Amino acid sequence: MGFLNNVQNAFGRKTGNAIGNSLYGRYADDNRIGFRDDTNRNRSANQTGVDYIAIEREKRKTLAYEQNAKLLDNIISIEFSADNKNAVIKELTTLSTCVDLWLKESNKNISVAKSKFDTGLAILDTIDPKSPMIGYFTNKKRDWAIFEEKRRKLIVWLVSSVLIIIALCFILTKCS
Repeated sequence: MGFLNNVQNAFGRKTGNAIGNSLYGRYADDNRIGFRDDTNRNRSANQTGVDYIAIEREKRKTLAYEQNAKLLDNIISIEFSADNKNAVIKELTTLSTCVDLWLKESNKNISVAKSKFDTGLAILDTIDPKSPMIGYFTNKKRDWAIFEEKRRKLIVWLVSSVLIIIALCFILTKCS
């Protein structure tokens, strides 16, 4: 049984190679992962292969840029209607989600979303001053301000620490 299986497998491999060679040319099956022949070793530095990782990275950057641009267009096109309180709350919820996401990413579009959010919150406050959602959205604004203040303090501490270390190194090298 084992001998016949080996013969059958070898016959299948050879037949597959022959079909591949007839379709793709001679030695088409030698382009395997990990296979390296002398022609690959003798390539010059300017004849590099295609960098698929860099292409994929650029695709992801482009998709992220397009997604952010589309989201920004959607945010800019938001118009609050004073007639429909539920629509205003829905749009404010969408905007708060965008600001939460962009706040952690340090996105440039956050100012547009915050401006629209402030406008929507003022309209909601005008429509229904006793709405429980006003407190929720006001707390969101406060949380964003606290987060930005913590980030600012962290940056100040890091920059001041680096400056102090550089100054100490400069002083120590002068004294030596």
